[in-house]
Amino acid sequence: MAEAGTPRVVITGIGILSPVGLDTATSWATLLAGTSGVGPITNFDPSRIDVQIACEMKGFDPESVVVKREARKLDRCSVAAIAAAREAWAMSGAAVDDPERVGVIIGSAFGGASTIEAGMQTMFEKGPGRIGPHVLGSMLVDTPGFQVAHDLGVIGPNFSVTSACATGAHAVGVASDLVRHGDVDRCLAGGVDTLINEFIMGGFCNMKVLGTPLEGQPLATASRPFDLTRGGFVLGEGATVMVLEREDDARARGATIIAEIVSWSSTNDAFHIAAPREDGVGIDRMFESVLRRGDLSPSEVGYINPHGTGTQANDRLETATIRNIFGAHADALAVSSTKSMTGHQMGAAGAFETAVTALALHHRIVPPTINLVEPDPDCDLDYVPEGARELPNLDVAISCSIGLGGHNGAVALRRI
Repeated sequence: MAEAGTPRVVITGIGILSPVGLDTATSWATLLAGTSGVGPITNFDPSRIDVQIACEMKGFDPESVVVKREARKLDRCSVAAIAAAREAWAMSGAAVDDPERVGVIIGSAFGGASTIEAGMQTMFEKGPGRIGPHVLGSMLVDTPGFQVAHDLGVIGPNFSVTSACATGAHAVGVASDLVRHGDVDRCLAGGVDTLINEFIMGGFCNMKVLGTPLEGQPLATASRPFDLTRGGFVLGEGATVMVLEREDDARARGATIIAEIVSWSSTNDAFHIAAPREDGVGIDRMFESVLRRGDLSPSEVGYINPHGTGTQANDRLETATIRNIFGAHADALAVSSTKSMTGHQMGAAGAFETAVTALALHHRIVPPTINLVEPDPDCDLDYVPEGARELPNLDVAISCSIGLGGHNGAVALRRI
């Protein structure tokens, strides 16, 4: 619970590159339209792997963000983070009055995955003497955050959070604490992962966790959260960055406030690297903690953007947890999985879904869960399957993430 007089932390800027749009406005409109970002893989030749579809950032050209010389040195994830941060900062209307008072907390699950893949190929084919001097610097998980700080010229706290699929949620939570406790005046917070390469895709194929369309169905149906026929997630990529600051500061300079970050939580299952605890205790504790820390009652929450990957265990356990924590109020909740359209953006997912939840509060409309045709009896919540829905009384919402390694994270937001 926040103490009396504790500053309120708000979002004043959002930058998004996603499988459904290369900016915030396009991504949001595409989600509301219920349009899928699934398509054939174009980032590399997928002929040697079993699953040849993904949710790519279609049309993303690093050279449209940085000069060609820099684009060749930087991993795709760093350039995407720069682009998202620029959009978020511009939307916020903020100025770098004091570079020491602006922080950057940008997380990633894998960092420069394509740089790692290319560097290893070079070493095996040509020897270590041919590895480029920029490889190590480009592959680090914290490099996107460094590049964002360098691009904007800010020198406040700058480090990376990495907790698999919960990374983005945790990064936003940590950044909100830095702002709330006065360590910085503003903080750029978010997550990025660009993983559509043969190495990562091959690994996920062999884990047997990737979803594919039902026979004879369009590619867009591959991601089917909460549907009885769901078979796994579609791998996606993306970058989402938000500008967080204290409400008083935002109002003093006339900034548009998108939503307030009320609280966040983090728990761990300590159970299995790739599966949630079968009793769902870790997810229960995640919801209990975010409600308690935000001094929120379950009945105040109107919308949940769940992890909603489309795997059998995750969707079933997440549904059971929501029923357990929210009780009778669970039937009044709107619960929609945007992964049905974007796929799983891994380290970027929690940040993207927090931003989507903030936009849902701001506009009082929630995106749908697409491809929910044959409901699973074990998944019996209101998943908004019929299309985007206006919720005129929506004031509080939660975005939650459930990651590899049992990392769980949630962010509670309020409309103000």
